[in-house]
Amino acid sequence: MSSELRKVGSCWRIGLSLFLTFCLAQGLKAQSVSLPPLSLTSDYFLGQQPSSSTLRFSHERRYFWANNVIALREGSRKTLPPYRVDTSQPFLSGDKFLRWQVRYRRWGFEFAEGTLSLLEGNRDAAQLWLDAKAGSANSHRIYFPFATEQKGHWRWFGLNHLVSFQLHRMEGKFVVGFRYLLCDRFRDGWFSGTYQNGRLLGELEFVSSRGIGFNAPSGKGIALDAASMVRQGKWCVFLAVEGLVGEVRWKWLRKVSAFVDTNAFAQDPDGFIHSLPSLVGREEYLEVKRPVDKQWLAGLGYSHLRWQWILARDERVDKGNWHLSAIWSLRADQKLYFDLQVPVRAVSLGYSGRNFELLLAISHPDPSKALVLGLQAKLIVR
Repeated sequence: MSSELRKVGSCWRIGLSLFLTFCLAQGLKAQSVSLPPLSLTSDYFLGQQPSSSTLRFSHERRYFWANNVIALREGSRKTLPPYRVDTSQPFLSGDKFLRWQVRYRRWGFEFAEGTLSLLEGNRDAAQLWLDAKAGSANSHRIYFPFATEQKGHWRWFGLNHLVSFQLHRMEGKFVVGFRYLLCDRFRDGWFSGTYQNGRLLGELEFVSSRGIGFNAPSGKGIALDAASMVRQGKWCVFLAVEGLVGEVRWKWLRKVSAFVDTNAFAQDPDGFIHSLPSLVGREEYLEVKRPVDKQWLAGLGYSHLRWQWILARDERVDKGNWHLSAIWSLRADQKLYFDLQVPVRAVSLGYSGRNFELLLAISHPDPSKALVLGLQAKLIVR
């Protein structure tokens, strides 16, 4: 009887780990704040080692830039040749991240710091930005730009715990983590308007921690993360949700709502518009609460000899992406990683060793033509 009860208990824990990770991630999305990704898709699959009694320290750095309009190198130039926007959902994102982590047995503690910026808009917004930099705005055309922007500088202290379970040939693990969040610089807003013959008319609204003085408040909040992996024979299933539950609160933020009417605006790579001398609107200071944006990953893996093949889907900062990955085990503690991503159309190449990990993501063999570029490095001391 006790044996049967243990089997039932193991099945219940396996099902519950996947059920909680998936079902709690569902729900209606309110206006949310986006955090730098806690881990990349490759981290979840390369880090499938069991808990160890060895005390382990690690330091990690990550840099990632992506857009779907123009090569990153071209976008940083002051002037451009004429370009045509081919996508109806242009975006530009940037992510800088560093983390110190300590792991012992089933527990992990970390401190992390990072910035995340995300600029999105419609086709007219991107085309107007390109035409203005090229000095070739069509005088006979009316542009209807709409753009949103969010920037934040984040820090957090995190604690996570791993639970292992098994039943016959099936085994798995469930990881739950808690983070205390701090955000000392934040801006979130949108612009909508029309542009013709050098005149910009429109409306904008944003909240910002800037413009309050030296005592600008820091946003404080919490986030709960969960991940689960179940393996049976050569097959494994993985599911992870960052920001499963979470909220950030600012006691005091500056909010600006205004109408724009100007013929002297300029644009730069760090924002949609600036130098707007003609603003009529309202400024107020208020308390702001925002839920944390959920970022998730689901994957299916198959192992054969020294290879592992993975099909995965993730959604980060509202951008969905498919991954077709392969991991080649050189030795017990050394792996090579290859990942093909669509629709981003980027390739990731990585190496994971006992004391060092390195990952490079790029969308074109020629870096000067790349729309996506990322680099991540991790140093591990045992």
